[in-house]
Amino acid sequence: MAPTIGITTYHMHANWRGWSEEGALLPWTYVTSIRNNGGRPVLLPPGGDVSEAEATVAVLDGIVIAGGGDINPAIYGAPKHPKTEDNAPDRDSWELALAEAAVRQGVPLLGICRGHQMLNVACGGTLHQHVPDLVGHGHHCGPDNGFGTHKVRVTSGTILSSILPGGEFFEVPTHHHQAVDIVGSGLTAVAWADDGIVEGIESTTPGEFLVGVQWHPEQGDDPRLFSALVAAAEMHYSERTVASSLPPLLAGA
Repeated sequence: MAPTIGITTYHMHANWRGWSEEGALLPWTYVTSIRNNGGRPVLLPPGGDVSEAEATVAVLDGIVIAGGGDINPAIYGAPKHPKTEDNAPDRDSWELALAEAAVRQGVPLLGICRGHQMLNVACGGTLHQHVPDLVGHGHHCGPDNGFGTHKVRVTSGTILSSILPGGEFFEVPTHHHQAVDIVGSGLTAVAWADDGIVEGIESTTPGEFLVGVQWHPEQGDDPRLFSALVAAAEMHYSERTVASSLPPLLAGA
């Protein structure tokens, strides 16, 4: 059976077929990126509490925390920058709970853009709230309603470098104005833009698939991050299935 991969969504007002209502929305490229690489996508709309997040993560084989708007800086103990637009409190609390549950339960997780930042915040890290202040340009931001590109280098000998080229710069789709500052506990920075902005983080625990990338692989033509997530999810499913079939004393050993 294909592993089940949960993908977080927006919660926002939308219009379709003459209707105008609140919706749980997600760019379709996330869905196809999971399906095309052997996973079974399910959507994880905002609004759940910590107990729902724990129960949800327990029955998933992998998670994608998708891109989106800014995280409320109060969550990581920072004052709000004038350029920060934090307007999704239910999504903030839901994704934070999902990320924390995934870390505790050892469920493979891929964080994309906002999701990369949320993984870092869930592990106690902080964010730069406006990258142009640091680098003096807006190349990371891309156009208002689309994606730009810039170059990223991945450190050799890391989980990310086993998926993508290590030690050389390559172009990625980008649209962000915030970035990782202090890296969270149990994580390490493993990829950088050519201007020094952190573009990738991963778990320091060997064999654990907790990976965040600041760029948008679902907007590119390289499926390897998604195929790696699905492979990790398949392994997690197999381990979970074996554990559930053992007698209680052996399963807890």
